[in-house]
Amino acid sequence: MRAATPRRFALPVVAVVAAAVLVTFPIWSSPWESSRYATGILRDMLILGILALSLDLLVGSAGMPSLGHAAYFGAGAYAAAIAGQRLGTDDLLLGLGAAILVSAFLALVIGAVAVRAGGIFFLMLTLAFAQMVFAIAFQAADITGGSNGFSGVRRPMLFGLDFNGPDALFHLVAVVFLLVLLLAWRLRSSVYGRALIGLRENERRMRALGYDTTRLKLSAFVLAGALAGIGGALSGWSLRYVSTNDVGIARSIEAFVSVLIGGTGTLLGPAIGAAVVLYVERVLPSSIPFAETVLGVLFIVFVALARQGIVGLGRAAYRRARA
Repeated sequence: MRAATPRRFALPVVAVVAAAVLVTFPIWSSPWESSRYATGILRDMLILGILALSLDLLVGSAGMPSLGHAAYFGAGAYAAAIAGQRLGTDDLLLGLGAAILVSAFLALVIGAVAVRAGGIFFLMLTLAFAQMVFAIAFQAADITGGSNGFSGVRRPMLFGLDFNGPDALFHLVAVVFLLVLLLAWRLRSSVYGRALIGLRENERRMRALGYDTTRLKLSAFVLAGALAGIGGALSGWSLRYVSTNDVGIARSIEAFVSVLIGGTGTLLGPAIGAAVVLYVERVLPSSIPFAETVLGVLFIVFVALARQGIVGLGRAAYRRARA
């Protein structure tokens, strides 16, 4: 009991320190020559991390692998951008509210059909619906900008705080990422989170215990869509631009690979996987000529040889070291 007490208090302290280090990254990294570039890369990693965390709620907790999750990411990005332009406001809460509502409603509509299927049929349905959303975004040029995209996205303000500057925007993205991470942790440790895991392990038994599994799956689908929409809004503000790529299959695959590489069903795995994916895509090409093939090789290795992902490998190494 006495041995467990220091560890119980040490973990929250480490978490708080790590969070402070993350949020203040632009400040303490400012002496670096590449500080501005590193801040931009880390900001994009955190945004992809939010998308990956939202997808892991489906893949890792509920056992529902989706190949169309970018639909809600893009819907949130378009919703926040269009709301800011049409209403002539920079209000952060209004933009995030629009992103959450639109992406959650889209997830509700798609999920009402998709969650009734299982296995490969669920996977293909999510992909098919996402392609429909992509087609709508591409063709509704008067609203979304079509193939030209939606440019000039207004960055938000909150209670007089202006997030137009790159450092201020990074602080916003980092804080939102930490809040999403905290929510994911709370969900995993809650009765609802345990019910989702039970759904993943044995849906028939959950029905026998009296759970409405269809409604449970739909709630997870809508919640995951809403969280993805938050990431989309942050992406639109970060780039000042939203395009059909944000709802495309490439973005969905990027998130899916992040989850698998980092470790499904783990708290930090999706975020770590997102960091690895963006590092390979954005940073590695400046060092080696064949960087584009590295991500494919990594995906094959983790699927074939290390399905537990980076976090799982770390846990296994820690257990061996303590044995």
